[in-house]
Amino acid sequence: MGDNDTQDTDSHADGIERRTLLKTSVALGTLAIGGASLGAVNANSLPDQPDAEDGTVAYQYFHAEWTDIEADVSRLEEVGVDAIWIQQPARGKLDWDDLSYDGEYGFYDETSPFGFRDPHPPVGYQPVDLTDLDSTLGTERELESLIETCHDHGIEVIVDVVLNHMAAADGPDGYVELPQFDRDEHFHDNGTLGEDCQLDGEAGEYECDLLGLPSFDVELSYVQNAHRDYLQRIADLGADGLRYDAAGHVWPWYFESEINALADDLDLWRVGEIWDYDIDRLLEFADTGMTVFDFPLYDAIVDAFEGGSMEGLSQDAANGVVHHDPSVAVTFAQNHDTVGPGVEEDEPEGRAVELAEAFILAYAGMPMVYRSGPEDRTELDDEAFRNLVAVSQESAHGDVIDRHVDYDTYVFERDGNLLAGINKGGAAAEHTVETSWGDETLVDETGGGETVTTDASGQVTIEIPSDGWVMYVPGEDDGDDGDDGDSDEITLQMTVDVGHGDSVYFTGSADELTNWGGGVEGTWTEGNVWEVTIDDPGAFEWKTRRGSSDGTGDVWEQGGNHDENDVHPTHQGWSE
Repeated sequence: MGDNDTQDTDSHADGIERRTLLKTSVALGTLAIGGASLGAVNANSLPDQPDAEDGTVAYQYFHAEWTDIEADVSRLEEVGVDAIWIQQPARGKLDWDDLSYDGEYGFYDETSPFGFRDPHPPVGYQPVDLTDLDSTLGTERELESLIETCHDHGIEVIVDVVLNHMAAADGPDGYVELPQFDRDEHFHDNGTLGEDCQLDGEAGEYECDLLGLPSFDVELSYVQNAHRDYLQRIADLGADGLRYDAAGHVWPWYFESEINALADDLDLWRVGEIWDYDIDRLLEFADTGMTVFDFPLYDAIVDAFEGGSMEGLSQDAANGVVHHDPSVAVTFAQNHDTVGPGVEEDEPEGRAVELAEAFILAYAGMPMVYRSGPEDRTELDDEAFRNLVAVSQESAHGDVIDRHVDYDTYVFERDGNLLAGINKGGAAAEHTVETSWGDETLVDETGGGETVTTDASGQVTIEIPSDGWVMYVPGEDDGDDGDDGDSDEITLQMTVDVGHGDSVYFTGSADELTNWGGGVEGTWTEGNVWEVTIDDPGAFEWKTRRGSSDGTGDVWEQGGNHDENDVHPTHQGWSE
């Protein structure tokens, strides 16, 4: 996440430093990107709404032990991903090599019970003890080390948690004890959903067992306290966010009044797995204070890239969460449970999945990328994939504006920032489209298209290669465009007295400001006004740090971030 790093903030008494790229909405609550203050949120207050932030790229890193992921963190940093989503830490009933036992559902021989989807390592959750974070994936200390290493490399960590169920009673070695819970006292006994569930309607969704796994009675204070303690321990390890497994089978009120309110207090971003195509139901869960995976958009993606029309992805036709509220939509082309377009038993991820990834990385919402084949993860070394990650972070901002759509191609603009064209057809496609730029040079940041220039009205003709994409952004000014002489530089100022021997350093979300690093040392002028002039990077956020002269800033300014429109704000005090 070197391109999008943000300030560390202390969120726990034990001194663990926490980052806030995955954040609560500034408009609604107490957090702001890059070093906000965390308000005193009562666990029973209405939770704030986390954002699926534009420019954040997450990577689902499953089927690997903690030590193996930690060994790959440097490569993840090179790719530029902002966050990784990892599996649940908790002792489970199933070891790495036998998720169940021979002859029973869930036993993994050469492939998963779903057939070809993923290889031997664990994918199913059957937790036994939420007080024991040592699991088949590694020890609690190894997980803490992984999180610390990720933070050292500018990557945040989203941890999977299961709040719906615990392990079934039958195991490879006989009856499975649950040290924390009583199977008769702490779970519902209403049968299994889709089999012998004794409840109708939504009560069945929330109070019948899922796949035979015992469903918690979340009205019990004992269960609620156990969940609170579990999430507290995960936060204390330094995790930045949560992914709620099977969230669609937990009462929404429980998320609103208990879990998401607690996550606010612990400064944890969150996303829920509500495997549903009903927009109203997905938004109902989002309203409890979480983002949600956009399953309706995923369905449209598979249809479009498996032989359907690209029109199904357009603003007028598609019905994804991202089309209703992009700020709560986490988008994906596939995950560990779902295959991407064109994936079959003898046809692993191919060009259709790559095209779908290009789409979600350029589109609204927060993209979560996943590939099977954990033995090598070749996509992380692919230059085209890395270019798309950079485009997503730097340019995929603003509202989506449809510019052209037909059966094979979709051209859309991210208002004033990016012109994306995707073509799944077998021949190159040329289209003349409207844009927001007049007399502007546009450069394809992924290297597949020729540089083009819009006319005075903003029209431009672009060519999209077959089975390919272009990602156009405004190019460098050639200095001879006859403009009105506006400067290409911007000067930031801060009035603050730092004492003899110290300087003010300016840092922020742009290369020119060290990407939330130690910062650029400012120049002092009379009146304790510190300033720095940089090439104008466009939209960005910034803050100041204090440190010794001719060195680097190591003490953060308190409060929320400033932006490019606030070039001489009032200093908010130092964080010490």
